[in-house]
Amino acid sequence: MSVGFTIVLKELKDALRDKRTLLTALATSLFGVPLMLLIFSVVLSQVEGQEERREVMAVGMEHAPQLENFIQRQGYTILKAPADYEQKSRSKELSLPVLLVPEDAEQRFLHGEKVTLKIAYDTANRSAEFGLRPLRRLLEGFAQETMIADLTMRGISSDLLQRVEVKEVYLRAAEERRATVTEMLPMMVLMAIVVGGMYASIDTTAGERERGSLEPLMMNPVGGVQLALGKWLAVTLVGMAVLALTILSFFPTQALIQNETLKAEFQFGLRDAGYFMLVLTPLVAMVSAIQIALSLSCKSFKEAQIRTQLTTMIIPMISLVPVMFPGREPAWTAWVPVLTQNQMLGKILKGASLDWTAVGVSWVAATALTVIFLAYTARKMRQVVML
Repeated sequence: MSVGFTIVLKELKDALRDKRTLLTALATSLFGVPLMLLIFSVVLSQVEGQEERREVMAVGMEHAPQLENFIQRQGYTILKAPADYEQKSRSKELSLPVLLVPEDAEQRFLHGEKVTLKIAYDTANRSAEFGLRPLRRLLEGFAQETMIADLTMRGISSDLLQRVEVKEVYLRAAEERRATVTEMLPMMVLMAIVVGGMYASIDTTAGERERGSLEPLMMNPVGGVQLALGKWLAVTLVGMAVLALTILSFFPTQALIQNETLKAEFQFGLRDAGYFMLVLTPLVAMVSAIQIALSLSCKSFKEAQIRTQLTTMIIPMISLVPVMFPGREPAWTAWVPVLTQNQMLGKILKGASLDWTAVGVSWVAATALTVIFLAYTARKMRQVVML
């Protein structure tokens, strides 16, 4: 027991001495999630700002007095677009889409003919694209008002066109929160775990081989199991530290979010933090065991880095599995690590209750894989030195 504890302390000292490991762990855990939430906050503020702006930029509005009157009655201000609106939209000088009204619009309205209104914007101009939805909604309101007026003039009730009314009923639990914007957060946390412990796992295996310090370690009366467990536990502790810092970064981030919509969606408390730690602890242990096993037979840090980057590719791919099942996910998905954690984290962020059976299954599956990779590492530990 004392030998294993000594190995753990030795590996932790090496990890803490490595500035690259420390900087990577701190960067991924402290700045990843806050940065993403702040970006979401800015984007949402831009979208809501466009909807609250209540301005319409148009060309040829004088050809459609009815439309002009409707837009002004909705509290909008009509701005005349410059002659070179196409160039200015491409250069992002215009922050609004441009409504194009044809010259014969008024005549067509009077004769009951179809009028085609066009909306011009550059897809690279994100600000103008954000204004597309409120402008479309405004024009749809005008189209509906015009249709009702035409039917009324002909003595036809508009109710005949709306014999069926459809309403959506949301079955979300009363305590469940919306988490549409924060649905990417579980993936960010999972990636922080992978990247945060990756350099520690490489340094304790391929890094030591490259520095020539692994062979002297093998000269001590230490078994492969003790070496594997000591190195794995040290890397797991680094991963747990990264996980804890990542979760703790949620709290100050909430105070920095200025967008009210995102604040309402993202409500993260101590209970949620505890659930995150409970769900992700076995995954941290499993990922550490996998990364050590992958980098064990590598002779250089660079080679091990390339190999362990496979985990950063596999995790997003596993998380996309539910896309293949648009309905209820098959029961076997509860046994797939990463996938089941991703689903449970989403429920926690929505404020839904955790399925404790699923939590237990995730622990069993992750623990089983951890034992398998640790057994492989213990068996290969002394062999790799001779290669």
